Amino acid sequence: MPGIRFDKLAEKFTDALELAGATVLLAGMPDTRPLTLGVVSEGETFRLEVFLWAVTFGGRKSLPDERRIQLTNVDRFTLKAGVKTILGGWSDEEGVFAFWDVRRHLQFSAGSPSLQISVNTLRRAAAVGFAPELRDVREGKETAIAVHPDYLLWYLREYERLYDCGPEASEATGLVDAEPEAEREFIDSGRSDVEQSRRHQVVSVVRHFREARFRPMVLRAYGFRCALTDVALRLVDAAHVVPVSEPTSTDEPRNGVALNPLLHRAYDAGLLGLLPGGRTAINERLLSGLKRHKLDAGLGVFRGMVPRTMRMPTSPEFVPPDDYLLRGLRARGWTDEDLRLASA
Repeated sequence: MPGIRFDKLAEKFTDALELAGATVLLAGMPDTRPLTLGVVSEGETFRLEVFLWAVTFGGRKSLPDERRIQLTNVDRFTLKAGVKTILGGWSDEEGVFAFWDVRRHLQFSAGSPSLQISVNTLRRAAAVGFAPELRDVREGKETAIAVHPDYLLWYLREYERLYDCGPEASEATGLVDAEPEAEREFIDSGRSDVEQSRRHQVVSVVRHFREARFRPMVLRAYGFRCALTDVALRLVDAAHVVPVSEPTSTDEPRNGVALNPLLHRAYDAGLLGLLPGGRTAINERLLSGLKRHKLDAGLGVFRGMVPRTMRMPTSPEFVPPDDYLLRGLRARGWTDEDLRLASA
């Protein structure tokens, strides 16, 4: 398993963030460790210092499933106020990142020390999205976390909370599709108040992961292209069909559709309608109000962006059901008369 130049590792990291919808600002040289970035996403801004190495075979024949990163060309890590310091590696073998808690490695011995993770954990992350692993180390127990690139932004938001869960973090992947009753049982089975508190935090982190799954699953279903304009250019949102403000809304991928930001806003405002059967329409009632207020500039351009039908995903499991589309229209103010006119 060959090594990878740092600039290529940096490219993997920044590409993953940009595909997740973040704006990435390079604050240092991309070929020099650490990679220094500013990240802007959903109104949140944070700074990163990223130490990355290639994940390679562990080097011990007695442990064929072991993988590792070798901490070369650094002698210490320094935590800085207001900066997230990330310690990890990229596995070309499985197409995922692996991360460790840098707070446990602020000092280490000379001679290129290494950090380990199991290839099975990397594979589980490739399949599920993330996978923690509890490892026995000289200082006790350590959590290593493998993360699919689609969920790198989620990791950057949640990693400290997950590491702070201690041994309980290793059970997080098993809760990804858990029902509320199973989550409650997991929390209540803690043997002490401290353990129950950590388990509650694990459940919270996993719930945020479920929310984070929505965007990449929807965009992949639509090939990262707008369902109406076919435009990609990393200018595509994952819009909820039944909006999140509705109690019945879910983060399942069939409750999503890929739209460029302008059409996403038009859809949420009720101006654009996505109808059962994949048909589209413009709400003429709302449009007449815009005309009265002389706010219809660009209408011709807007109409030109809206074909008669939307492009559906090739996999039936990702196609929005008609009842979802109708509930989405109702939630956005469409009346029976609006639907009648749209179907005429």
